[in-house]
Amino acid sequence: MTDDKPLLLSELLSSVRGELKSTFNTPIWIVAEIMELNQNRTGHCYLELIEKDKLSDKITAKTRATIWASAYSFLKSDFEFATGQTLHAGLKIMARVTVEMHEVYGFSLNIQDINAQYTLGDIARQRAEVIARLTADGVIDMNKLLPLPTVIQRIAVISSDTAAGWGDFCNQIKENRFGYTFQTELFQACMQGQGAAQSIIDALNLISTRLDDFDVVAILRGGGSKSDLSCFDEYELSFFAAQFPLPILTGIGHERDDSVLDMIACVRLKTPTALAAFVIDRAAEFDANFTNLCDSAISGICRIIDSQVKHTDNISYRTTLALRNMLSFKQEQLSTIDIRAHNATHRFFDAQQLRINTLCSKTAIFPQQVIATASLHLAQIKQQLHLSFTAYLDAHTKHLEQLEQDMA
Repeated sequence: MTDDKPLLLSELLSSVRGELKSTFNTPIWIVAEIMELNQNRTGHCYLELIEKDKLSDKITAKTRATIWASAYSFLKSDFEFATGQTLHAGLKIMARVTVEMHEVYGFSLNIQDINAQYTLGDIARQRAEVIARLTADGVIDMNKLLPLPTVIQRIAVISSDTAAGWGDFCNQIKENRFGYTFQTELFQACMQGQGAAQSIIDALNLISTRLDDFDVVAILRGGGSKSDLSCFDEYELSFFAAQFPLPILTGIGHERDDSVLDMIACVRLKTPTALAAFVIDRAAEFDANFTNLCDSAISGICRIIDSQVKHTDNISYRTTLALRNMLSFKQEQLSTIDIRAHNATHRFFDAQQLRINTLCSKTAIFPQQVIATASLHLAQIKQQLHLSFTAYLDAHTKHLEQLEQDMA
């Protein structure tokens, strides 16, 4: 081939096909991420495979790939059985491919097999990286450390109004056998596929404006394939939920293992029905404990009352006995005092009677003694008066005689 003779496009592409077929003459294993996946009505599956730079996340390679209908049904079921999820956009796979080149349709890969274990390992690696980031950020246990209300009554529910899990949860809550009443309010969100994580974050943002209206947040899904639930492993959602100021309860529906959102949630339940049962059982446990506490308090009060009644009866009996003994003693004392008083009165009157008799006896003799004494006294006075008067007369007589002598 010379430079002055140009090749036809078909010739160039045919030559490239030959070179590719010569170089890649046997199937090879490649690693790539599914960017797009579509199955047509004939059963063929058409994919867009890409590779991204680990640091910048920019696409560094892209190509078309095909899984023919004859192989797709087998590969699809085998992959889902092994991984628990469907092939979907955003999934990283290891595929056994043959290199194809067509003059009209261009370069493509024909996928003959998919290593499900690689995808499982990659999913586990991604989850481990998310968990490591949450741990490094110091938020992984923040929601778990929030105190859970003893009785959960006001529940903000994040789910889809068409989800079976939401209906199961409502039925379980409303028709509980105890007749408890719970307040639930639905904050609608997309619960699977692209945009689901951001939709749930938006719902959490709405709830955050009304924190005082709710006790907890319940995130409900109700099952599905792992691919449907892959949004619950995303870092942004888990990072936001881990720091949410209300306890988060999850009933997403994973049966095989926990999502990252389950791991950071305050309480993780398997299903929405199990979550509803948890809320009801918690209320019933409180109700039973409260009833037992009331019964114990009533029993204790009754025992105290009985004890006090017995104690009062004992005191009343002892008081009555003491009063009776005291009354008997006082009566004996009064009887003794009465006898003593009676005897003392008789002795007093006897003594007074004797005294009166003595006085009477003395009174009968006394006037005579007084008269005799007075008569003697009068006689003495008379004699003294006589002597005094005689002396006086004598003195004056002598005085007169002296005067007469003096005058003569």
